[in-house]
Amino acid sequence: MIREPLAIGLREAEAPLVLAIDIGTSGVRAFVFDRRARPIGVCIARAEHAVRTSGEGEATLDPQALTRSVFGVIDIAVRRAGRRAAEIQAVSVCTFWHSLLGIDDRARPTTRLITWADARPRSAAARLRKELDEIAVHARTGCMLHASYLPAKLSWLRDADPESFRRTARWLSFGEYLYLQLFGALRVSHSVASATGLYEQRARTWDREMLEHLRIPSAALSPIDDAALRDLRRRAAERWPALAAVPWLPALGDGACANVGAGAVRRDEAALTLGTSGALRVVYPTVEPPVVRGGWTYRLDATRACAGGAVSNVGNVLTWLAQRFPKLDLEAALAREADAHELTALPLLAGDRSPSWNDAARAAIAGMGLGTSELDIAQAMLEGVAYRIGLVATLVDAALPGVATIVAGGGTGLARPRLIQLCADVIGRPVIASAAGEGSARGAAIVALERLGTLADIGAAATPRGRIFAPRVALRERFAAAMARQTRLEKAVRDFS
Repeated sequence: MIREPLAIGLREAEAPLVLAIDIGTSGVRAFVFDRRARPIGVCIARAEHAVRTSGEGEATLDPQALTRSVFGVIDIAVRRAGRRAAEIQAVSVCTFWHSLLGIDDRARPTTRLITWADARPRSAAARLRKELDEIAVHARTGCMLHASYLPAKLSWLRDADPESFRRTARWLSFGEYLYLQLFGALRVSHSVASATGLYEQRARTWDREMLEHLRIPSAALSPIDDAALRDLRRRAAERWPALAAVPWLPALGDGACANVGAGAVRRDEAALTLGTSGALRVVYPTVEPPVVRGGWTYRLDATRACAGGAVSNVGNVLTWLAQRFPKLDLEAALAREADAHELTALPLLAGDRSPSWNDAARAAIAGMGLGTSELDIAQAMLEGVAYRIGLVATLVDAALPGVATIVAGGGTGLARPRLIQLCADVIGRPVIASAAGEGSARGAAIVALERLGTLADIGAAATPRGRIFAPRVALRERFAAAMARQTRLEKAVRDFS
């Protein structure tokens, strides 16, 4: 395992301090960082929550319970900061992208919080692909017509729950809902808005054409503004006096923040995140956001694009293997001779995003015989994961040629260095393990430090890096042939999805 650096002690921390809150699909974390973007160990707080799932593809959260979790970790982090809580000069939040929540005219939820992983809108996405020119939509919004994005979610909800849809006055992400509770005001960052599929990337406004097609008035969405909010509502100010008057940055997308936390914020650098899912992203300043065919274009803020592609199957594949084969040694599977199992695996257990964007895609393994072992299956599936990452790298290179540095982060990758090595082999370029730790939360803190003027630029934060995984040149042809087999298998099974 590649270990994250130890956090610093409270006495070592250099003011000003920043409170950063990382709201993930499965848990919430709060950190206090110092001016050098170092986390203070005693001030770290965590809370887990469970996603509600169903056989139909549901993946939702209770927005009110999630809000309580956020408030709880803030309580702990601020209390543990003690007197130094007075030195917290900003609060920065990052959240998972593509969430959707309806509220009525009294700000009461009309729906559960629908996460990016909810697959129920897949039929609505298919219908939208018939009604609209997906290439034109992608060029404008940076997003495909897929179940993970809001056009499909809204279209599906109108039919699936018309009563809730009728009662809804506003459509929000979770970050907007959280800030509504804290400030009584609605605001969405360019970062979060840009990943909805409702945002026009070049105009940096809500996309009029998409809203007209969906029959959603722009007044049902929040104003897009990166300006910080101040002056907490009375109950929140009494709960956290140290945070009452400091700026709170509108919530940012966690993927863009992961790049910032890893120090990959230039046009020639990419961040590879290997978590439950995976992504390869480039964050850089531009007035002309790129169009990534087969991928997506979002934003960190109004002036910086976040472009790349994502896969839906990384850590969840490891979890599935461990559950199905309890005695399996995954490290042993990763350590075997490459592609020595005579299998071809398509590890699409949770469908596919880049490059096919096939909501209905499912996993498949070809070539099994009486002698096929658990290790064979595990190795083929893990190599199959790396091949999907390789496809994403190909589409990123096509849109953004010249990416020379790739920095790897994410809990799954950092816990299994052999998986990072496998990705380096398939991509054919060195991959550097991040040694910064804390990923998205650190990135959110760095953005806040820039906004405070403590950092001249997000790239000015010193970001440590760890081991370099050089690609094994001798395996290049073997992996290229295996990737070609996977592509043929994908085409062969498409009609069975």
